[in-house]
Amino acid sequence: MSLTAPSESTPLSQLFSLEGKVCLVTGGNRGIGLAVCQGYAEAGAAGIAIIHSSEATAELASERAAEIQQKYPKTTVRIYCANVAISRDIGDVTKQALMDFGRLDVVVANAGVYTETPALEMSPEEAQYVTGVNYFGPLYTAQAAARIFKENGGGKIIMTASINGHMVLRPQYESIYCATKAAVCHLTRALAVEFAQWNIQVNAVSPGYIDTEMTTELVKKNPELIKAWMADCPAGRLCKVWELKGVYVFLASGASSYVTGADYVVDGGHTCH
Repeated sequence: MSLTAPSESTPLSQLFSLEGKVCLVTGGNRGIGLAVCQGYAEAGAAGIAIIHSSEATAELASERAAEIQQKYPKTTVRIYCANVAISRDIGDVTKQALMDFGRLDVVVANAGVYTETPALEMSPEEAQYVTGVNYFGPLYTAQAAARIFKENGGGKIIMTASINGHMVLRPQYESIYCATKAAVCHLTRALAVEFAQWNIQVNAVSPGYIDTEMTTELVKKNPELIKAWMADCPAGRLCKVWELKGVYVFLASGASSYVTGADYVVDGGHTCH
């Protein structure tokens, strides 16, 4: 088997549609993940599985799911709890989502954590925690997805990486975060090569500085950060989280049928320096 091509007669509007598709998004209850879920519902997805991380995030996930469900009544939205750093956890909820929805077409490995602890001050426990969520999380999520897709004729896996995987940003210190995101970028390419034989596409999105709660908290602690960031960003502003919907919808849709192993940098030109 190889990557399948759509019919030449398929209308472009249909290629970009997610009608009938079921999409699973880890970390889908906030930030980039929430915007992805909203974009998928807007593009006509039949079902969306939002994966959150713990009991502490259950209420927020439930509220966000209800908001999407109300706005897009044709899309069924369900929430699931899993620690993506535990293979069995993400494997079990992925199987459960398949059972609940009856199919699974797109899996987005988006969950991640951030740290700016300097390298010399970082404990082994923190390093293992960040690596567990940011690297092993995407790996285990991709494994869970691929096991299902292999049996069902194919599917799409999308990784949320970062421009930190392409360059070292300043002035904050992000050594372990950068390393995990660089690993995700290359993992995407390696899995794309390995999984293509089963009609599975694997791609990544590497956002730049996004206007999210996490970014807001960083700037609150150090207002000078925004000046330094914008000095290196030709766009001259943070990316609004909803500006990422388009690239995630493209990679989830039939319009990206010949795209695999790609890493879409969405950074306002930041990595051009």
